[in-house]
Amino acid sequence: MVETIEMSVTSVVEQLDDRFEVVVIDDGSTDGSVEILERLEAEYDRLRVCYDADNDNLAEARNHSFEEARGNYVLASLDTDDQYTQCIREFVDLYHQFEVGFDGDFFLLGVGLYIAPRNLLLDVPYRSLGYGEDRDFFRRLIANGSLLSLEHRNVEYSLGYDRSLRERFEVGFETMAVQFQSGLHFWPYVRWACEEIREEGGQELEWYRGLAHLVLAPFAYLRSLRGPHYEAPPEFTDIGRYKEAVRRTHMTAEEMADYLGVELDWEAVGPRGRAIFDVDEAGIIID
Repeated sequence: MVETIEMSVTSVVEQLDDRFEVVVIDDGSTDGSVEILERLEAEYDRLRVCYDADNDNLAEARNHSFEEARGNYVLASLDTDDQYTQCIREFVDLYHQFEVGFDGDFFLLGVGLYIAPRNLLLDVPYRSLGYGEDRDFFRRLIANGSLLSLEHRNVEYSLGYDRSLRERFEVGFETMAVQFQSGLHFWPYVRWACEEIREEGGQELEWYRGLAHLVLAPFAYLRSLRGPHYEAPPEFTDIGRYKEAVRRTHMTAEEMADYLGVELDWEAVGPRGRAIFDVDEAGIIID
C-alpha cells in the first residue's frame, strides 16, 4: 500500500475541481502510509483524511466515508493499489443527465466506481461483513428499485499488486461464505452452480468456476454459521433470481437513456467521456 498510495490518491484529486472533496479513511496504517497522506493533505485542499478510524472491515470504512462526506452526492471507491484515468467529472455529468429521468434517488454502478446521493447511502448502508459485502449491498439496492448498472470501458488500472493463488482462493471462499451470511439460501446456490456447469446452461462462469462453486459451497455454508447473519430481500434469497435481476439493470448509456426517457447530451460529457462511456453493447456482468 505504501508504494502505491500516492499515485492512487493523486490520480483522483488532480482531476477534480472545487466542487469535489476526496475523503480517505485510514484504519490505523503502520506501513508509512500515514506520513504520505499527511503530506498530500497539506498539499491538496480538496483532500481530507480521517486517521485511526478503527473500522473492523471495508464495509464499515465505506459507511464511515459516507458519514464524513459533506456533499450531496458520494462517489466511491478506489483501492489504494489502483488508479483512475481521467473520467470522474464525465461520469458525474452522465449521472446527472440520467437523474432527470429517474423518479427518486438512485445508485449508478460502474466498473470500479459508482455515484449516489449521500442520503441513499446513509439509508441503505453496507452491512458489517467480510469480502463480498458489496453483493449484499447491491441486492438491497436492486430490491428497492434504486440501482442501475452502466457498461463502459476500463477506467481503473492496477498499480502492480497481484494476489497470490492462495490469496485469491481465500478471498473467493470468504466471499462465498459472506453470500450465505447475508441471507442467500444454500440449495438455490447449489442449483445455480450446477446450471453454470452445464454445457449450454452457464451464462456467466466457465464450467470449472461453476464446479468450484459447487464443491466449495457446503464448506462456505458451514463457515458462514460462525459469523453474523442478515436477512436478504425475500425475492433474492435465490442467487439465480438475483443474477437475473443484475442482468436486467445492466445497460449501455444509450440503453439507459432510452429506459429513463432522456436524451443524452454527449457534448456536455465531452469527447474523452464519450470515448469511455459510449459503448455499443452491454456485456455480461459478474457482480
